[in-house]
Amino acid sequence: MEIELKLLIAADSVDAFRALPLLSEHAVAAPESQDLFSTYFDTPALHLKQHRSALRVRKAGALWIQTYKGGGSVAAGLHQRHEWECEVAGPRIELDKLLPLVDNPTARTALELPGLSQQLEAVFTTSFRRTAWQLRLPQGTEVEVALDEGVVEAGGQTQPICEIELELKSGDTGELLAFAQALRQAIPLTPSNVSKAQRGFALRGRDLQGADSSL
Repeated sequence: MEIELKLLIAADSVDAFRALPLLSEHAVAAPESQDLFSTYFDTPALHLKQHRSALRVRKAGALWIQTYKGGGSVAAGLHQRHEWECEVAGPRIELDKLLPLVDNPTARTALELPGLSQQLEAVFTTSFRRTAWQLRLPQGTEVEVALDEGVVEAGGQTQPICEIELELKSGDTGELLAFAQALRQAIPLTPSNVSKAQRGFALRGRDLQGADSSL
């Protein structure tokens, strides 16, 4: 189960966030930055979206990683989701590698649609630069703080990405939430229940509506 808190940040607050003593005080190493490009896949009828799932392939350095997220819950910016991932050869979904990993019956059902592999198509992309800090909080909780800056794109339309994700690696969710509250007292940050996948689907929906209106 992936547990992370998503917070929106204004672009003009990013430099102040990077300089926060709260980050440097708890960091176990210097922050690392990486360019990430992801393509999200679904059927023309958006079968996976209808099952509250998301399927992507992400290029991270020289690696291609496919990730499937399904089920879970979200409240006040805290996202708790089942997640499975594995390395693939390139920018294509390989369901035969993914299916054996999916041990949640509900999430697995969505992937077992007959002929799903043949129906999958790219529906939107995200492209962003991630700066990540690995933190160890006072009670031993380990958290990755990621600052993502970039865009989501669908059908020629784009929307900016400027957000922070605090992912619980080990330890106590309460300590993660307390640390997030300390960040919010230092910098204006807004909890968000909307994932990158949801933003991509929404942007695609507007693109399709625009296409329909032009007919």
